[in-house]
Amino acid sequence: MKCFGVVNLPDPKDYTDGVQFFFDTHKVVLHNCAELSKLLDDAEAHGVFQSFATHPEWESLFHFFTVDAARHERDEDELLFPAITARVPHMGFQQPDSPIRFLIEGHEILSQKVAALIHDWGVFRSRHYNPAELGTAHATHTTEDAQFITNGRELVRLYKEHVILENERVYAIAEKVLTGSEKLELADRLRDKYDQEATTSLYNYDEPQFTNPTYNVEFVPTEAVSDEDVPMEEDEADEEEGDTLS
Repeated sequence: MKCFGVVNLPDPKDYTDGVQFFFDTHKVVLHNCAELSKLLDDAEAHGVFQSFATHPEWESLFHFFTVDAARHERDEDELLFPAITARVPHMGFQQPDSPIRFLIEGHEILSQKVAALIHDWGVFRSRHYNPAELGTAHATHTTEDAQFITNGRELVRLYKEHVILENERVYAIAEKVLTGSEKLELADRLRDKYDQEATTSLYNYDEPQFTNPTYNVEFVPTEAVSDEDVPMEEDEADEEEGDTLS
């Protein structure tokens, strides 16, 4: 039997390098994509209703991809992007495949896919079956099961591609052009932002927070997460102050 374990985002309080924090966050995203893939395989084999009833990790993944992933994207939009464009101002005016435009458009596509998955997820979560009926639910809802699994796998594919390209075309640039002091300042701003969010009602992290309000749906929180840590690399040596974009 497969073992499932959803991992939380790293804590910025543990970092003095803001860029490394973003790299490590991507490791968590890829780990949870792998967990979602395993659960989708289970749902395909046994039916979505049966899988939901058997694995509480579904709720943890729902929380991660609707709340934590959205939070990560806001961190990029509000903190990482401005730090990069401050060092390389012309980046925002490059061709359509420039790093900043690529990331913003990628976030919009991911939000649309998450919205589709949320819709299907909500339909399944709103239906309640007695244990005796779970065995026949898959046969009764074959089409719905297939659509849910297809949307989930598409979401996994998009996230994996997005993370790989983002690492290469955005994070690598940040690693090169930001100085050690700027990476420290980025980490400090991340900590301040998280501390502020923990003590204010401006953002309610029990609910998804998408830029497009039509993507926001009611969410029932859960604490079913893994105690397992995703291995994180040690902070790399700071680049020299004079590094420029090659």
